[in-house]
Amino acid sequence: MKFLPYFYRASLPYCFSIFSGVLLLLSVHSAWGAAIPVRTAPVRVSAAIQQSALLARVESNGAATLTAPVTGRVLGPLLPDGPVKTGAIIARIAAPGLQSSIQTAQKQIAFSQEQYLRDQKLYQDGVIAKQNVATSRLTLAEAQSHLRILQAQAAQQTLSAPFAGSLHYLVPAGAVVNFGTAIATLDGRGKPWAQAYVTPSLARSLRPGSTVVLHGADWHGLGHVRSVGQSARHLGLVSVYIDLPVQSRALPGEWLQAEVQQVQGRAFQIPTAAVVMHTAQIEVFVIRKGKAMAVPVHIIASQAGQSWVQGALRTGEQVIVSANDRLLSGTPVQEQQP
Repeated sequence: MKFLPYFYRASLPYCFSIFSGVLLLLSVHSAWGAAIPVRTAPVRVSAAIQQSALLARVESNGAATLTAPVTGRVLGPLLPDGPVKTGAIIARIAAPGLQSSIQTAQKQIAFSQEQYLRDQKLYQDGVIAKQNVATSRLTLAEAQSHLRILQAQAAQQTLSAPFAGSLHYLVPAGAVVNFGTAIATLDGRGKPWAQAYVTPSLARSLRPGSTVVLHGADWHGLGHVRSVGQSARHLGLVSVYIDLPVQSRALPGEWLQAEVQQVQGRAFQIPTAAVVMHTAQIEVFVIRKGKAMAVPVHIIASQAGQSWVQGALRTGEQVIVSANDRLLSGTPVQEQQP
């Protein structure tokens, strides 16, 4: 009878393992049999709309290059690159010695003014002749004329925007430039348009007159496709020209966000939340006879929380939009009321 304790000690762990396995099978069977509550949405058929986001740059035929009127140093601070209004001060050029010449001319006028007033007093007192007064008056007039010439030169050193446009500096503040050196470029003359580059597949679906939603820095509006290029010469992309809204505040050189929509035909429309990925396959779950059944689909378009798909679906049946990441084909489900 000595073998009995040994038998109990050897067989007891195996009994516990078998008992635990039975409990696990029972719990799995119970969980599998319980229906998982899910929310659903109906399958509809509608036109598939694909929305594409682009970057478009505003361009114009008109442009101006602002050059230095004199040799001198570019004074700062300069305006930031970007949109500017008509008449905005672009830069000031300080010619060597001009400021000191203006100050000297102002002192010369003050001295000539005092001399002229003194000669007038002396002439009234009969000390000097009238010719001396005339000479001092001529000296004063010459000094005033010389100052006006210098001030006119100083005014010519200021560069201002001849029209509203997009500014881009070519030299930094503090740079010494010669007469005629290009200081900045200004784009903006003429009616502007926007240009974008799209893939050849997207270009094939665009048509002249198609509506384009445009978003600028502080405005938005609707533009229209003017023309679509016929070749992909720019890095394999096709150019698209877009007419801007009539009241557009966009200036040449500005970047815009553009959105275009294309109709891809009719397809099943479902909430995007219904689409799941299982083992590299796109699927949706539909309820058939109280169970979730996986249906492989192909996505045609997606936007605003809706997807258009192709697959073995039926109009009106319910697709599962919640808890579908925990489902397998054949899992019992219970549809919740919205």
